[in-house]
This record gives sequence, C-alpha cells and structure tokens, in this order.
Amino acid sequence: MAKKTAGFDIGNHAVHIALVNKKGLKKVFSEPLPEGAVREGRIVSYEALGDFLKQTCKKRKIRFDDAAVILPAGLCFCRRLSTPVMTHEQLTVNLPYEFRDFITAEKEAYFYDYAVLRVIKDDKDRPSELDLMAAATLKSTISDYKNMFRRAGIKLRTAVPVEMAYTNLLRKSAEDENHCHCIVDLGHTSVRLMMFVGGRFESSHLVEYGCSALDGVIAEALHIDPFIAASYREANHDDCQSLPECINVYQSIAAELQRAIYFVRYNNPDVELEHIHITGGGAKITPLRETLEQTLSVPVLDASEILDVPGVDIEFGLSAAGAAMQ
Repeated sequence: MAKKTAGFDIGNHAVHIALVNKKGLKKVFSEPLPEGAVREGRIVSYEALGDFLKQTCKKRKIRFDDAAVILPAGLCFCRRLSTPVMTHEQLTVNLPYEFRDFITAEKEAYFYDYAVLRVIKDDKDRPSELDLMAAATLKSTISDYKNMFRRAGIKLRTAVPVEMAYTNLLRKSAEDENHCHCIVDLGHTSVRLMMFVGGRFESSHLVEYGCSALDGVIAEALHIDPFIAASYREANHDDCQSLPECINVYQSIAAELQRAIYFVRYNNPDVELEHIHITGGGAKITPLRETLEQTLSVPVLDASEILDVPGVDIEFGLSAAGAAMQ
C-alpha cells in the first residue's frame, strides 16, 4: 500500500487538509475552525487546536501515515538567495548569517533549512553558485507544532513555508525557464503575492489588509456591526461587494500588487506574465477579481487550475497539497 501523507494548512477561519500518495493528490477536506482559535495567523491555544484536529480526522475518517504543515508567514522567514558552491556542512554554518537582518533572537534559537533550486555554472561549465530557497524559524515554533500534532495523534514529518509548498506544485508544470507564475492569496487579514519564475520562487509581497478591511468599510457605510458586515460580504447581501467604499479597497490592493509585479518584471526583463492565479476567501468576490484583471491587465484564474485533479475539489487545499508533496 502506498504511503499516504496529509498536508495541513491552518488558516484564520478553517483548516484545509490534502491527502497525497505516490500517485498524487487523492482527497481534500476543509473544516471551519472554532471561533477565535487562530488570530491573525497565530494559533491561540496549541492544546485546544490539537484536540480539534484529532476530532476532525476522526469525524471525517481521515487516515494517513504522517503529516506536513504550512508555517504561517509570521512564524518563519523565507528567502531566495545565491551562494558560492559549498558543502552541506558549510551551508549549515553560513545560513544563519544570511538571516541576520531578519531574526530577532540569538541565531542558535532558530532552525535553518534550504533547498537547492539549481546549480549555476561558469563559462567553463564548472559549478560556481548555488541558487537556494532558504528558511528560518524558531525552534520553539517547531516544538509547539510537534506537540500540537502529537496531541492529535498525528506524526508531524515536516513544516514548510507556503512559498516552498507552491514550489513543489510548480516544479512539474513550469518547464520553461522564463515561464512566470503569479499566485495571489486573497486572505482575511492580508493579501500575499508570490512570484515564481521557471518553477522557482522569485519574491513575495505582503499587503497588510485583506477581506476584513471590507467588513470595516461595509459596516461604516451601512451603519451595522462589523460581525454582521462580514456575513453581508460573504453572502453579497444587497450587492454590498460593489459599494464604492469596497471598490476603493479593491483598487488599493490591486495597486499594491501592481507595484510588486513591476519590480519582478524589472529584475527579469525576459519574463512574460501570462496570467495570475488567485486563492483565498477573496477569490470569490467578483468585483475584486474584475479590479485585479483591469489593473494588472492580465487574465485572472483560479489557483486550483495549477493542480487540476479530476474528481477532487481543491479550491482551498492547494497549499496543503504542496506541503504534503515536500
């Protein structure tokens, strides 16, 4: 029997679970989280969430051998960098210095990891540089996640940043060195743009507001409670998603993303951006999609098209599937 891995993506409002074996993606599950379990990407109680994951797997009859989890952006640093060719031991010594401008605690308090994206050769066809994806996270963070999954009766095999999860998915679909993938996660508290060239992570940009900003402007425009405004937004009650105040938020998000895309194009003049893929709760907001398409002047597609598996609805489980493929 093929080994089965579960990928977990724990968001602010739901957990998405993807089951993967050697043949590929098999199933995707989504389960709403208890109110207040996660706030701004951070788990409030690892013990309580561990119990919830255990109950969810039991209720959904989800069986697997081990698990992988997405680390939220606020708990890890992920960088694309290049170094001279060196051994694993030498990289282990040097990686902490690559993150010295980002980490706040002593370097010994962090775990560091990397993946070699490609080996760059000199004019004599000799290896000269390593193109790396590197990550750093606190050892205490990994300990918290391990304990949470252990409480749920789950063996946690690996924890990965979302950039690496998408890299795993794109390796198979981006054979052209100059093919550019742009993935935009339209989340509740923030919007994250990730650019990949030739299947390799290039850069990311964070817009520090998301769908929750819409709740605020809807509440103010209609003189209602923000909690009620959220339900209005989700159901598009009285076409509230098209309020002028909401359009202003869409345009602000689109302008931020446009600047990030221009930066990547400037550094990669041979790269052609054919479309962007969107995911997250904001992907269902039609006026937001239309504003992005008009501002960025490229077609807007669902991110699920990156990994189209017949019979599997992967609307929100894409990053979880990428984590499981690590």
